[in-house]
Amino acid sequence: MSFLDTLRQGTDSTATRVLIGIVGAAFIVSIGGKNRHAKSEIYAVVDGQSITKSEFDQTARQEARQEARRTGRNVSDADMKKLDAGVLEQLIVQEVLLAQASNLHISVSAEEIARILKANPNFQKNGKFDQATYEGKLREQGQSADRYEDIIRRALLTDKIRDFASQGVTVSDTEVHETWRLHATEFDLQYVRIPKTAFLSQVAVTDSDITSFIASNADAIKKQYDAEYEHDFNVPKKYTLSELVLRTDLPGADKDATKKKADEVAALAAAPGADFAQLARVWSEDITASSGGNLGQRTAAQLDPVLATAADAAGVGHVSGAVQTGRGWEIVSVAAIDDAHVIPLADAQKTIADSMIRDSHVGDVQRAYTTKIIDAWSATHAVPRDLTEPMQLAVEQTGAFALDSETIPGLGEQPGLRKSLETAKLGDVLPLPLESKGTLFVVALTTRTDPDEKDFDAEKAGVRAGLLAARQQDYLERWQNALVADATVERDVNFKDDAAKGDE
Repeated sequence: MSFLDTLRQGTDSTATRVLIGIVGAAFIVSIGGKNRHAKSEIYAVVDGQSITKSEFDQTARQEARQEARRTGRNVSDADMKKLDAGVLEQLIVQEVLLAQASNLHISVSAEEIARILKANPNFQKNGKFDQATYEGKLREQGQSADRYEDIIRRALLTDKIRDFASQGVTVSDTEVHETWRLHATEFDLQYVRIPKTAFLSQVAVTDSDITSFIASNADAIKKQYDAEYEHDFNVPKKYTLSELVLRTDLPGADKDATKKKADEVAALAAAPGADFAQLARVWSEDITASSGGNLGQRTAAQLDPVLATAADAAGVGHVSGAVQTGRGWEIVSVAAIDDAHVIPLADAQKTIADSMIRDSHVGDVQRAYTTKIIDAWSATHAVPRDLTEPMQLAVEQTGAFALDSETIPGLGEQPGLRKSLETAKLGDVLPLPLESKGTLFVVALTTRTDPDEKDFDAEKAGVRAGLLAARQQDYLERWQNALVADATVERDVNFKDDAAKGDE
């Protein structure tokens, strides 16, 4: 029997076994007479075969059920929109795969469909397939046997053609060994993190530099001003306060007695020469008591409105009376009140120009300092603390990671690191810094653990299976995309219209 004949008859693939569970998870109404539909029902046409709204909706519901089982929670509207985005493409791919199966004369027998039905626990009675149970379940769903079995036939055909296409994908013994070696070889690195922000103050900027920059970069400065306006230049009202809190929200609190004590303490605090900080240390029941009630500077939005009102009424240099809040009775000492104001562009442009100049040159300073660290570390084989500590540069360890890791702990994605580590010796400092999002890293190899070749024989089968599965998946995705590109696909406007309505 030829391979193709075997393929046409076989149903033993992993995907087919999974199919039994998927088909049994829910009853999906099959679309009969695929090409006899009102135009408003058609979401796409693939080489003359229609994909309808009903088919789309049913597939989307099934995807939602599977997602809910996978995550253990209900699918949100946002999650559903993400699922919907891929459902139409999934159905288009299915149509081109079914066409390929037909071209290769791959078919599904009645025996194969029966095998799927008999394995479905929804159709069993006392552990065995029961025809009456099967027919009853279909009636509950308004389903016919022909239409339901067509779903199974289409799913099996899709599975078979994928199996057929992926049979030509192989991996060599050399590739298996190399994959195992990369995964089993581990490293640990010590590194110094060198961010640009540490060197901004070291960039030399003169008044003439700023004047020249403003004259030449007015539009860029205005754009930066607009981008930073709310955060930096639309300054809210701010209060610099200290507080004294007597709580009434604690278990057993006597509210009347607390109010009386608060008035007494407020009178003491308002007396000439009173030491508010000391009174807070003695009487306040807030965490700020140890610091004399110091709240520092707060915007109006960061304060309880009752306290902001009390501070405004008291005025700068004065102490408020006791005011009631959700926590109890509070007294505030007002050190300063800065009114809300806008810093105009004319006043902000020097600051913005200075910042932009520093940003444009800080990379040079950062790299020059990085070179110093590399040279000193390489010469002494120890982190040059005299260079890292004055700049408060963190010295860290990655912890163990495999040579095939896509992301290195603490260092992010470093695609060029593998080649450097392959030849590095213990204690070596890499001659060039690594970089991630503007931060530089000086790296030294502190630990390397090579795999024991004796372990390869025991692990190679699993490595081969994983490598083959990944390669087959990659091949199938590229193959399916090519089939779709070659097909005549009309994505009907009805799908777009309905999707837009769902967003309203």
